[in-house]
Amino acid sequence: MNRDLKGNEMVEPELDQASQEELEATASLAALGMLTPREASVVQPRQIRRMEEAVASLVAAIAPAAPRPSVRERLMARVAAYEELRPLADVRRNEGGWLSAGFPGVDVRPLFRDRTSGQSTVLIRMEPGAKLPTHSHGANEQCLVLEGDIRWGEVAYEAGDFVVMAKDTTHLELHSKSGNLLLIISGHNEYAHA
Repeated sequence: MNRDLKGNEMVEPELDQASQEELEATASLAALGMLTPREASVVQPRQIRRMEEAVASLVAAIAPAAPRPSVRERLMARVAAYEELRPLADVRRNEGGWLSAGFPGVDVRPLFRDRTSGQSTVLIRMEPGAKLPTHSHGANEQCLVLEGDIRWGEVAYEAGDFVVMAKDTTHLELHSKSGNLLLIISGHNEYAHA
């Protein structure tokens, strides 16, 4: 039974079956770390903990099994090929997570940072109406619009558009009408505080 700060019993509203299933699915995704904090905020923390406990119980119930020799050989061959290639970055779609970019409605997912050059590759996701403040480019900045739109003033770029901003230029405030997903490759950018 939940109680408020004054000790009064809190009554949770009844949800229809579809709404309850949607909340459980959201709690499941949050328990697996696949949602941003903003996306997970629609679910109560206790629901997420309940799903985390369910996942832990399932994992604990699985008996370890040794792979067949042929499976082990194929796996070891793949590991050897991977070790030979040794990519500098290997980020899978469900690894890592989205972080707040520090601006309302804007999240960032770091993909790679070259320590020598300082160049970074990130995904930026903006909700409809979200804004990025004026900033200067410490290095050339490449931007590929994967989904949605990005705008400053009357200039608009949409899905499939690509733009490169030169080093030492200043970008006026950016915004998105429909929301977006951007692939950005850049050096350090300085944001003006509003």
